[in-house]
Formats: sequence, structure tokens, C-alpha cells
Amino acid sequence: MNLLIAILLSVCLGPPLNGAVIAPFAPVGQFGGHWGIDLEATPGTVVKAPAHGRVTFAGTVAGMRTVTIDVGTGTLVSVSYLEVVSVSSGMPVRLGEELGRSGRAHGRPALHLSVRLAGRYVDPMPYLGCRPMGELYLLPPPEASTYAGQSAQRLARRDI
Repeated sequence: MNLLIAILLSVCLGPPLNGAVIAPFAPVGQFGGHWGIDLEATPGTVVKAPAHGRVTFAGTVAGMRTVTIDVGTGTLVSVSYLEVVSVSSGMPVRLGEELGRSGRAHGRPALHLSVRLAGRYVDPMPYLGCRPMGELYLLPPPEASTYAGQSAQRLARRDI
């Protein structure tokens, strides 16, 4: 399995706030377009860490307050258009912890979310709110005497 596939399988983000997508991921060429998603947000709304990690940047980019988190495996997650930043570079953060408060961008209230995997921007949508497929149940180990007796009398479609 190559590294990029392994990274794609390991990223799962919580929503930084509750808000509808008002601008989708829409890159144009090498430098143009929109390299993340914008979520509807009333200014001053608490913005939460979408994953566990370490803050690698907390400051201003192109006039917008931004926080970037390194979540491991070469993955960086950024939130921008912040009115207030509550963390600083180097701090560890946990999923759901406050990063700051939402603000305005391009004249409208919003929060920008971007994801970089191995240095490449990707659409954050497939990674938001992801959950394991199906359910996993862990059972205690069977007792030696019971297990031997059951395996000898295994019924098709019942004892898997």
C-alpha cells in the first residue's frame, strides 16, 4: 500500500462547527479557485479542533486569522476566517477543543476548512464526520472446555 493511500484511510475529521457548506472545494489550475470549503457560521461561533494534533501555525495569512493543526501521517488541517484565535503554535489540541471564534470572509460570515495530505490540498468533505463502516464487537475469549465442545458441533450459518 503506498503512503498516500495509507494517509487517505487514516484521516477522519469532526466538524469544526455546525454549519452548512456555502462554498465547495473548487480549485482552478495550479493556484486559482477555492482550496477548501466554507461553512456557514455566525460571527463569534466557537470553532472546534476537527482532530487531535499539534498546532503548527496560529496567525494571519492574507489578512485572515488561521490555525493549522498537524494531525500526523503528513496531514495538515487548517481553519480560517477567525475573529479570535485561542491557541498558539506548538500547543497540542484534542478533537473538539476550542481553537477560536468564527469571523467574516469576503464580506460574509463563514469558516474556511482546508486539508492537505502529503502536501496536496484535497476536498475535506469525504473526511468530515466519517465513521467506521458497520459495527465491531469484541467478545471475551471462550473458555477452553466450552470452545472445544462447540467447535466439534458447529452448525452452518450459526457458528462463524
